[in-house]
Amino acid sequence: MQYYIAPPPMNPLARLLAGVLAVLALVGAFFFGLFILVFAVGLGLVAWLALWIRMWWLGRNRPAETPRTEDRSDDVIDAEYTVVSRRDEE
Repeated sequence: MQYYIAPPPMNPLARLLAGVLAVLALVGAFFFGLFILVFAVGLGLVAWLALWIRMWWLGRNRPAETPRTEDRSDDVIDAEYTVVSRRDEE
C-alpha cells in the first residue's frame, strides 16, 4: 500500500492543475540547467581564448631558434672570455 505525505487530490481539475504545474517545474528546471551549462561552456571558451591570445602574444616576441649544426656535439660548450687577472702575475 502506498503512503503519501499528502494524498493526491480527488478533484479531476486539481489533478490536472497539479500535473501541469509538475510539467512546468520539470521544464523550468531543464532550461535552468541548460542555461547554467551554456554559461559554463561560454566562460570556458572565453578563458581558453584569453589564454591562447596570451601565449601568442608572448611567443611572437621570442627570437627564432638558431638551427643546430651537425658538427657541434652536445658536450662541447663554445664561449668567449676575457682574462681579468692571472695568479702568476701576483
